[in-house]
Amino acid sequence: MGRLKRLNCIVAFSSLIGFGGMSGAVLAAPVPAAENALADVIRKIQAAYESTNDWTAEFQQVTRIEGFDTPITARGKLYIKKPNKLRWDYSEPNHHQIMVNELKIWIYTPEQNQVIVSPFAEISDSQLPLHLLSGVGRLDRDFTVQWTDPAGPQPQGIPALTLIPKDTGTGLTKLRMEVDPESFFITRLMLYESNGNESSFQFARLRNNAGLKDRFFVFTPPKDVVVVESPLRRP
Repeated sequence: MGRLKRLNCIVAFSSLIGFGGMSGAVLAAPVPAAENALADVIRKIQAAYESTNDWTAEFQQVTRIEGFDTPITARGKLYIKKPNKLRWDYSEPNHHQIMVNELKIWIYTPEQNQVIVSPFAEISDSQLPLHLLSGVGRLDRDFTVQWTDPAGPQPQGIPALTLIPKDTGTGLTKLRMEVDPESFFITRLMLYESNGNESSFQFARLRNNAGLKDRFFVFTPPKDVVVVESPLRRP
């Protein structure tokens, strides 16, 4: 998977975990009981992330590329801090980092002895709903939310939601998420792209409000690393 595609998946995830609003999401005409339950789950997800200043987790990412039989599996650790700070440290299948803050994006690949730096504002909005990451967007404006199972969640089951983008130019046809039934933090996220590619993120050992410092999200290139200034221009 190319660097831009991986970054797109990352930003789509980050748009759903506290950088955008979650209140008042549009419900997709379920039966009244399921509608009430869905609204309650959305409120609880919102409350969980509104009370969280920073967030860490271990992750497993599985990407299936249209036309290829073998999926790509990656693992590492994720760090997030409000507002708009994001860091992914990949440990498998190879070491690399992706960092995002309000100004820049760094993609560091030690094997290539290179870091690519792009202004955050110059990423094409048509790739994914990046305004959500910047705090401009809202879940209720950009998605229709419905139960993944039309019958609604089973008693004591894991809440699973499907998000349908209202903007057909985002590159996504839908997203699915599962949340912990007690904490209401996202434990699994699946992205379905219009080109047939699919990505799944599974999260474990979640920890919130660890007191992450702002400097943790600023990349300092190691000595002799080649820095490539490469803004991602609009098409």
